[in-house]
Amino acid sequence: MLKLVDFLVLEQKAILDRWFDLIMDTYAENTAVLWKKKDDPFANPVRHKFEAGMRGIVVALAGCGECPRAEVFAPMLDEIVRVRAVQDFTPSQATAFVYLLKKAVRETLWEKVVEHDLFVELLALESAIDVLALLAFDIYCQCRAKIAELRITQIRKQYDRLLKRANLVCDFSAEGEEP
Repeated sequence: MLKLVDFLVLEQKAILDRWFDLIMDTYAENTAVLWKKKDDPFANPVRHKFEAGMRGIVVALAGCGECPRAEVFAPMLDEIVRVRAVQDFTPSQATAFVYLLKKAVRETLWEKVVEHDLFVELLALESAIDVLALLAFDIYCQCRAKIAELRITQIRKQYDRLLKRANLVCDFSAEGEEP
């Protein structure tokens, strides 16, 4: 008797293609068209990163059982989340791509689920995807915190250069102390 994970493996390309299309629908039309048409990883590194992360996620889901482990999935999610964290998305929009996997699986495998009575397995898979969404949100928050840290560092360096150019010497460590 076939299980849902068997169909995940057998229909992997169709699931990945549909998931990629759903993710591209979250972008402006001209961006989506550009990323969809170029297969060369050097000409289109974003597509390459997305596909590598997505493929890893689907393969790992097929082999992990019901409880995905962060150490297994974090590197694959990171491939996609890093790209989306620097784009003009809200936190929920940036991490919603994980939930689109549910839609891709249902659209691709629904007939198999019905035919082989795999509803319980589908619910377990969707619960595992929910865990991945939470993990993606954690990764997103880490990326945004790093971006904020880099911006603060850049502003401090610019401020220091301005002070040096103006030949001003300020000792902030002594600020506020009485002479």
